[in-house]
Amino acid sequence: MSAPPIFAFESLALQQGGGWLFQDIDLFIGARDRLALIGRNGAGKTTLMKLVAGTVEADKGNRVVVPGTNIVMLEQDPDVSSFARLVDFAIHGEKGPPEYAVRAIADQLGINLDREAKTASGGEKRRAAICRALASEPDLLLLDEPTNHLDLAAIEWLEEWLTRYRGAFMVISHDRTFLTRLTRQTFWLDRGLLRRNEIGFGGYDAWTERVFAEDARNADRLDAKLKIEAHWLERGVTARRKRNQGRLAKLWEMRAARAAMIGPQGTAKLAASSDDSKTKTVISAQNVCKSFGDRTIIKDFTLRIQRGDRIGIVGANG
Repeated sequence: MSAPPIFAFESLALQQGGGWLFQDIDLFIGARDRLALIGRNGAGKTTLMKLVAGTVEADKGNRVVVPGTNIVMLEQDPDVSSFARLVDFAIHGEKGPPEYAVRAIADQLGINLDREAKTASGGEKRRAAICRALASEPDLLLLDEPTNHLDLAAIEWLEEWLTRYRGAFMVISHDRTFLTRLTRQTFWLDRGLLRRNEIGFGGYDAWTERVFAEDARNADRLDAKLKIEAHWLERGVTARRKRNQGRLAKLWEMRAARAAMIGPQGTAKLAASSDDSKTKTVISAQNVCKSFGDRTIIKDFTLRIQRGDRIGIVGANG
């Protein structure tokens, strides 16, 4: 670890439904860590982040925070519905940041915090939440999909801010470029197991390939042992013998261990059924117009989309 830990969770366990989402997880975060939290959808990344933040309580485990450490979480979907203006949301609470600090960040992000909260777009809500989080002067910043609803300029600004930031952060994101540029350590949450490596997200793919290759070798070795034991079992066992009872028990343990060796997540393949259409055109739009009140969004817009096209839509929020 690059710096002394300011946060630790020892033997963390959490139940979900009828089973364990996590069990016996040890997690440590240093004062200057730049952590990517990686895992497939449904693995429990957001739940784990909320456990670190203290907004979700673990069923087992010891949560230790260095006294005076300010932990701040930027949630994926900030709820501003109970506030009149975005600025009211950004400064609310006993430990809310001062308004001048929030507005200073808002000026850099290009957001008007006097906007009515109920009419704010997703991007405006996200920027208000960022203003609140950054102005709170966190020692440990927890970021759940921070680039969602942000335009390119806002993402670049956030990257620059985090580059200068002197505290620790842990981030969940589908933005691979964002993760690669900013992270120096990686937590990998996989099938209830949390692994840590002192590499940023840029080295994640190579790391997981090595892990899966080693898992495959272990599975092959275990399969060979199981084949030998199965042959022994087929020859007949005198269960009354103490030695055989122990060997049988070990066989069941090996079978349970092998069943738990689930391979890496596969890739779903979907194919649309072919049709007899003679054209490659999927959508053809001509002279489309759209307004909200007096505000014109689209005027005389013409577009043809063909099968196989890859189109990106770029623009400022709103």
